[in-house]
Amino acid sequence: GPDFGYVHKEPLFEAAASLDSFGNVEVSPPVAVAGKEYPLGRILIGSSFPASAGRRMTRLVRDFLYAQRVQAPVELYSDWLAVGNVNEFVTFVPTSDRKRFRMLLASPAACYRLFREKQKEGQGEATMFKGKGTAPDTKRVTINKVLSNDALAQQNQYVQRCIDWNRDILKKELGLLEEDIIDLPALFKLDKQGKAVPFFPNTVTMIVLARELGIPKPFGPVAGGECCLERRIRALLEPLGLSCRFLEDVASYHGSLGEVRCGTNVQRRPFAFNWWHFAP
Repeated sequence: GPDFGYVHKEPLFEAAASLDSFGNVEVSPPVAVAGKEYPLGRILIGSSFPASAGRRMTRLVRDFLYAQRVQAPVELYSDWLAVGNVNEFVTFVPTSDRKRFRMLLASPAACYRLFREKQKEGQGEATMFKGKGTAPDTKRVTINKVLSNDALAQQNQYVQRCIDWNRDILKKELGLLEEDIIDLPALFKLDKQGKAVPFFPNTVTMIVLARELGIPKPFGPVAGGECCLERRIRALLEPLGLSCRFLEDVASYHGSLGEVRCGTNVQRRPFAFNWWHFAP
């Protein structure tokens, strides 16, 4: 159609894998790093741990992205995830202050802090997954049960280390400070291959519609008639002028290791300048 185009890249000698998905090709907001301007942001792609033999994006696609020098790519470590896409642990939301955006990271550590806080308040028996079709197991899942699960705690310590590795890379490559980052509560569990999948719907995998956020409904522990995860996320994001809308995506996406962003798209407002004339 008019004003629409696409690029088709097909590898001849490599099989396409989940790291070739577009959930594994993100772009940051405009940033300035070490005196260099990136007015169109930087491409973010997920890869394997340095010097490991893990999954990587197909070389044909990776080389094509690196050839786009204007948005010089940043390679992150995402092979620890079952699907392996960067949008499972990082996203960006707009703000009206000087920075213009915040980076959101999935954070098991933030989730454990919140659950311990609620346990101390006497909410340890608050139940997760109320109204959700199927819970992770047939037993009632409470804050107390999550906090007493040593295997789950160890798995999430590993996940947190993986995310912290990426946190350091993103801070350096995007010129960010800690105050530019917001940690959203998240929990993961490891599958039989030792790869991480969300324990509850992953709220970082939201869709951003200007200041309206379509966030996967986490079905967290209900305390005082309200999901404590939703309450915490609102407290973190609404002061920035953002509106949080929690969308039930369990049957549609979460059950297939996806979330809201995996089945939605956004029509963006074009840039006012001729971006194709910009030279790095």
